[in-house]
Amino acid sequence: MRSYNLLIKIFMAVLVLVIFWQISNLWKSATPEKSELEKLIEKQQIQPVVVTVFYEALCPDSRSFIKHQLKPTFDKIEDYIDVNLIPYGKAETIVTSDDYEFKCQHGETECEANMIHACAIHKVLNSRRRLELVECMISNNMHPQAILETCAKGMDELKDIVQCSKSMEGRKMLKRFGDLTKSLDPRVSFIPTITLDHEMDNQILILKNLLHQVCQRLDSPPSECKS
Repeated sequence: MRSYNLLIKIFMAVLVLVIFWQISNLWKSATPEKSELEKLIEKQQIQPVVVTVFYEALCPDSRSFIKHQLKPTFDKIEDYIDVNLIPYGKAETIVTSDDYEFKCQHGETECEANMIHACAIHKVLNSRRRLELVECMISNNMHPQAILETCAKGMDELKDIVQCSKSMEGRKMLKRFGDLTKSLDPRVSFIPTITLDHEMDNQILILKNLLHQVCQRLDSPPSECKS
């Protein structure tokens, strides 16, 4: 009889332990780890630095900055920056009675490429996909239409970008980017020109190390700023 009662007690003890273990697992799966929760709260409190790049599609310095400074910085601290891309540079807008024409520093091909960039920026709403598309196109923009079709292959927005670049919609977008470029004070003298939070200070330092300049503006820089 004693052995039977002992078995019952052992069984009940094991059962209680199993139930407690299951409840513990359910609680862990339903509740984020503290570190994850802290990251979520931190992300919601971030005041990102606004990085605006005034560039030209065929400008070697623009290409170098986007590929070697802007994209790597975005990859490291994506949650800490808002990127605005303004393709126009030192172009000119000619207003006719019912349309717009453009003259670009590197010729007609650059005007075509700038137009495609403007439409891509307008049509692709996701910031990462937009920057990846621009980086891909600017790598080899001598044949703007062909590189668009290569870089945007499989993207839902491709058709809209093509239509935009061949229509009044695209010309209006490029004209708007021209107005934004010409509104800078002081006026643009070098392409690319980059503003951080709409300020034009430290251009040489930004061109050399964008990540460092952005990190200096953050109240609580992430660990990526130290790498």
